[in-house]
Amino acid sequence: MTIEEAKLKARVICNPASGGGGYDPEEIRAELEGFEVEWIETEKSGDASEAAKEWNDGLLIVAGGDGTINEVINGLGQAGFPENVTLGLLPAGTGNDLAATLAIPEDPDEAEKVLRENRVRHLDAARVCSTGIGEKYFINVATGGLGAEVSESADPETKKRWGKLAYLFSSLESVRDYDPPEVRLFLDGEEKVLRAFNLAVGNCRYAGGGWLASPRANPEDGLLDLVVIEDLGPAEALGFAPTALGGADYLDKEGVFFARAKEIRVESDPGTIEFTVDGEVIGDEPAEFTILPKAIKVIVGPEYTPEAG
Repeated sequence: MTIEEAKLKARVICNPASGGGGYDPEEIRAELEGFEVEWIETEKSGDASEAAKEWNDGLLIVAGGDGTINEVINGLGQAGFPENVTLGLLPAGTGNDLAATLAIPEDPDEAEKVLRENRVRHLDAARVCSTGIGEKYFINVATGGLGAEVSESADPETKKRWGKLAYLFSSLESVRDYDPPEVRLFLDGEEKVLRAFNLAVGNCRYAGGGWLASPRANPEDGLLDLVVIEDLGPAEALGFAPTALGGADYLDKEGVFFARAKEIRVESDPGTIEFTVDGEVIGDEPAEFTILPKAIKVIVGPEYTPEAG
């Protein structure tokens, strides 16, 4: 084997539309001295998934937002989460919710430093199945109810202008007309029925541009966290916003249902509750979520801890 063939490999999947184009390919190559770096810029939806699916050995870096990361996770999931792939993040979106749990800085220089320091952890991933979407994968958070409506209604122009505040503005608009549906939950087979203002299935902790959707989620414990804000009325439901946006744990408050399980099934009447996964809309059909323990190796930041601090 030649010296050139012995080089470590890295592929960078860059979404310039989400801000990933702000990263300089030559700077990344300099940070990854000793790596043979391949740079791929996405042009349309699905490009990141395809680029990830065909990568089965080496460092895979995502320069983009949570939507691009979700595409990459789906590509890796379709390939069976190859054990020789390690995922690295260069956060470049509006929310950067996964990066918040993994303690990866949004500052480009600091994010590149995290890559170079190469702290690798084996994290869980999750699979969601429904009749509408078939099978998809995610690593962060799925939201249903008001949270899904907020993610969908936060338009690109508002996000560009106001950043994470766009999700708060969207919450204020959505909550006034939202009628909480009745949902049937099956947690490892055990049934519970309640009315849900917002529902989160979390492997990690943040969604919707900094909302602490599942405050105690541990992406290494082999379990999914289910957090349901029950039907308390619009004013009371919005009362959780300052706490969640401020990063405080609210799971012991009245009107919050919290549980952990390996498999979670959510059912409701047709058209009453829509889900997003890592901010991407997946539909309103009954959905079944399953944890995939230790599925993927990921580079994390120096302040990362599996259990919430």
